[in-house]
Amino acid sequence: MKLSALPAPLNWMVVSGLLVTLTGCLGTNTQKSETLPDWVSSPPQDSTHIYGVGSAPRIENIALAFTQAEQNGNVQIAQQLRTQVSQVNTQDTQVRSGQGGEQVSKTQTAYTQVTTAPIELEQAHNEQRFAGKNYVYALQSLDRRRIVAKLKSAINDTDDSIRNHAASLTKNKDPSPEPQDWQIYMQLIPYFAQRKSYQDELSLYSTERTSAGKADADIRTIEDRLNLALSRYGFDVSSTRQADSLASALSKFGLTPKSDSLFTLNSRTAQHQETQDGRYYVFEDGTLELIDPTGSRLASWTVSARGIAKNLGKAQEQATINWSNQAIEAMFTWLTRLN
Repeated sequence: MKLSALPAPLNWMVVSGLLVTLTGCLGTNTQKSETLPDWVSSPPQDSTHIYGVGSAPRIENIALAFTQAEQNGNVQIAQQLRTQVSQVNTQDTQVRSGQGGEQVSKTQTAYTQVTTAPIELEQAHNEQRFAGKNYVYALQSLDRRRIVAKLKSAINDTDDSIRNHAASLTKNKDPSPEPQDWQIYMQLIPYFAQRKSYQDELSLYSTERTSAGKADADIRTIEDRLNLALSRYGFDVSSTRQADSLASALSKFGLTPKSDSLFTLNSRTAQHQETQDGRYYVFEDGTLELIDPTGSRLASWTVSARGIAKNLGKAQEQATINWSNQAIEAMFTWLTRLN
């Protein structure tokens, strides 16, 4: 029977029933969106704290879910702190020791080769939590002021150590470094490396417009003298078989390779080779010696390295480069020891 054939009152009742049925179906599929706290989408903003919001799927163990959300909030704080920090890198240039020239390098390169002691900084703190139907949220905060105060205190302590150590340098009007002061200068490198590490970290947290952790005039003077000492002292590698690769390795560590310098390096090495699967394995073993201006041996280091290549010459060259880098690293560690 067609709908239009029904009496008018009955026709209206059928249509009304269909509308009610459709409305009911639509109603069961519509969900109210949950109301989230304002801080989820708009974290607080101020100059004393850094805020991060983290979320995680809601699971039966809600405490574990909140822990994950807090960790994600900490990651967001870390991302805010990631800024471009300028680094001075010395170009890796082959240095020809026989030419008598010297490789210009900056002490910042030497600083980057020293492992510095980490400082325990303030941890992120949970400010708010919210449990939604499907996700949980956490508002994390980091107090800039406490971290900045701790880093500034550490820099001041380091500056005092630099002053105390530099007090042993020969006092004269000529800024040229005295040969007998070489050990003092070398041991200043770790202090300036530590200072640079603190200063770089301070620049992440500080909101000062001026350079955070800027050194006082006397500290800058000591650093200038250290720069001059590293460029003047020098290491003569001309008598070694690995002269070029040793000179290049010295430059990487902020040390100056040049002829007729304060220190002389001697080496005694030997190579042997093996072949496997169409590749050459060349092993270089030997000793590097550091000689002082009087001709006495200050120290020596036994090093083993290898080079791998399909070409024998390339494998031999790589073994020599690796040996030189490891030998100079061992020498640099010894020179910059604090005790």
